[in-house]
Amino acid sequence: MEIAANGAIAAAYFIIPLTLLPLLRTTQREVWLNLLLATMFIFSCGVGHTLSAMHLHSALWHWVTAGISWAAVVVLLSSQTRLRYLGETFSLLEATWEQALTGKMLCERLGDDLKVLKLNPAATEITQNLLRPGDRLCEKMPIHRQQVYPYEVPLIDLYFAALDSGEPNRLEYQYKGEISGWYMNLVAPLSPKLLFMTFTEVSGVIHDPLTGLYNRRVLEMELENWDICLFLDLDRFKLINDQRGHFLGDELLKAAAEVLQAHAQSYDGIAVRNGGDEFLLLLPAPDAASPEACPTPVAIAEDVLNDILDIEVEGATISVSIGVASGAIEAFQEDAPINRLLQAAETALREAKRNRRSNLPQHRIQVWNSALARRRLRQITLEAYLVQRSSELEFWLAYQPICCMQTGAIVGAEALIRWDSAQLGRVSPSEFIPVAEETGLVHRISDWVLCHALEQLAQWQEIAPQFNLSVNISPLELEDDDFLDRVMQRVVGAGIVSHHFGIEITERGIYNNLERYLQSLQELRDMSLRLKVDDFGMGQSGLAQLLQFRFDEVKVDRYFIPTNAQNLEKVAICRAIANLSEGIHFDLVAEGIEHTDQRDLMLGLNYNYGQGYLFSRPMTAQNLTALLQEGRELGVGG
Repeated sequence: MEIAANGAIAAAYFIIPLTLLPLLRTTQREVWLNLLLATMFIFSCGVGHTLSAMHLHSALWHWVTAGISWAAVVVLLSSQTRLRYLGETFSLLEATWEQALTGKMLCERLGDDLKVLKLNPAATEITQNLLRPGDRLCEKMPIHRQQVYPYEVPLIDLYFAALDSGEPNRLEYQYKGEISGWYMNLVAPLSPKLLFMTFTEVSGVIHDPLTGLYNRRVLEMELENWDICLFLDLDRFKLINDQRGHFLGDELLKAAAEVLQAHAQSYDGIAVRNGGDEFLLLLPAPDAASPEACPTPVAIAEDVLNDILDIEVEGATISVSIGVASGAIEAFQEDAPINRLLQAAETALREAKRNRRSNLPQHRIQVWNSALARRRLRQITLEAYLVQRSSELEFWLAYQPICCMQTGAIVGAEALIRWDSAQLGRVSPSEFIPVAEETGLVHRISDWVLCHALEQLAQWQEIAPQFNLSVNISPLELEDDDFLDRVMQRVVGAGIVSHHFGIEITERGIYNNLERYLQSLQELRDMSLRLKVDDFGMGQSGLAQLLQFRFDEVKVDRYFIPTNAQNLEKVAICRAIANLSEGIHFDLVAEGIEHTDQRDLMLGLNYNYGQGYLFSRPMTAQNLTALLQEGRELGVGG
């Protein structure tokens, strides 16, 4: 019996170390040596019992066992603090496991499924009590065996891929089934068969709280190649917010969102609030089996436009501009397909925003096409050259005289920037100024114009002390606090009489951000600069808005200048502007005067000053200097 008992004890002593050996591969460094010595001690005890059972008593082996046991004692005593720390850490981990706000689950791979070993209360709540320890994941939640959006493989395969690779992976997907929603899941393999995962539902993170649509966060998660993109921007929405309040603005945004959500559901797409009053409608490709049953992207855009035009909240209505892109986009090759689609649609939208003639689809909807692609490529090329400081060496200023229409005397001029690029040739300001505005380069260009125009004006005032010179500025400059300081520094540095230097702002530019711009204009007036409205009549607010700020001069756009007395509507408009100028005292300049009949007609309407080819085309500073020195009169006598 004693031999049998010793044999049983010895067998246990051998089995216990064998079960502990795998732990040596994964245990923490602080307990590794303790575990190793304990394993060796148990093993040596097994050897001792085996020898005793065989009546082969060995004093030497007893000393080996004693040495190992006392080594274990020493190591255990010296590592008490670290072991206590590890114990507290394990307690903390257990507490965070139980109290975590995110779901945590430990699973074991069993064939083609995962067995749930342990899950925390948050995981139980998120899965709506579907899972318990011992359950098989795919049996309880079969959607795991189906393709999950936006991935093109089943969710269970993604878990197995992490186990096979041994690398952790972050997954973001839309689960439609027992617990529908958007989920973020971090899966981390602990061994080839053990998988730890922590997950949370993130629908609140990727949805816009006001409209309920997806927000831009979802674009970072999109992997599917959407085929159609409608990029929408509500027209003049800021004006409604400013005049009627943000509550009404929010209600209009929610109404527009309902329209987009309805169309997204109709075509299995998604609607996104891109920010502010911008929205996206992303749709899949038409069904290849019956493409004739699917409306075209333009038809969808027209339906969206009409539905938004029908919105009315407390008497307020809105309009929208829409850029449409579909199919494979060849431009923007450096970006992913989804980003190329978005950029193409946004480029088309910007074109639609410039075409504000009516709410008809042809004036509100723009489709991405080869012409826009070429224009976009041109913009990218211009930006690449403009960003180089050397481009400033290729700029020069042309000057178009402004004349007294009665005498032809030159009273001033408008400075016009020109760009003669060595690589691109002559580039029109209408091309490169919008690019400069979009990229922020316009501030550098404006400063260049200010410096050179003021330097030239200082020279001309020595010849003609009453000569006036004006420059055009981008509306964006009025939003830049540094611009006002730069103007003051440049004017003082040039040593000119400040009220002979003018700043021209387009009417359309002023009224885009009226309150901010009026503040900046007042600061310019405080510098005694001459303020002018350029291209008057082409904006959106007209005479009523002009009364909000007293400009020194208004330049009436050439579109409104009648060619003859039979243009009754234009004559009436010009007469009304002239009557207004007498009442609130601002000078008038008629733009685009090309014929003596126009000059005489405008003189009869009390327009004293004119600018146009009848007097002179834009010219170099040298030529205008010669005219001023000679005291030449322009345009008189035809």
